[in-house]
Amino acid sequence: MIRIATLLVTAAATLALAACSKEAEAVDPAAEADAFAQRINANTPTPAPAAEAKVAPRIAKPLPGAAPGPFLPGTATDPASATCGANRMGPFIGKLADEATRLDIVKTLGRSDNIRFVAFGSPGFINPDPTNPRLNLMLDAQNIIRDARCG
Repeated sequence: MIRIATLLVTAAATLALAACSKEAEAVDPAAEADAFAQRINANTPTPAPAAEAKVAPRIAKPLPGAAPGPFLPGTATDPASATCGANRMGPFIGKLADEATRLDIVKTLGRSDNIRFVAFGSPGFINPDPTNPRLNLMLDAQNIIRDARCG
């Protein structure tokens, strides 16, 4: 009797599994995905294409006292860098920082204090600060002035 009951339960389970597998085979996943996409997109309006610019963008004029080039706070392109004189160092950028150039810089600034020549590879970090009166002249490996910064 127990054997017959076990056989009946096993047969019923086998038939149930067979029915499930046939249902799974009958469903096409791609068709289901397409149907789902159609359902959710039916209520979504199509976005309008973005309008193209009719006028070219205008670039703001540099502020008075700023050196030419892209704006960087505390450098010669920052008008506030007049505090240390970095904005007047434009003619010296790209020149060798020899004794004659250093004397010309002192003449241009009208002072010899608060000037620092920062050699390439110097340890530490120079943080530009347009409110600081010290002038930092950044040198490259060939002792050429590459940047002027307050700080």
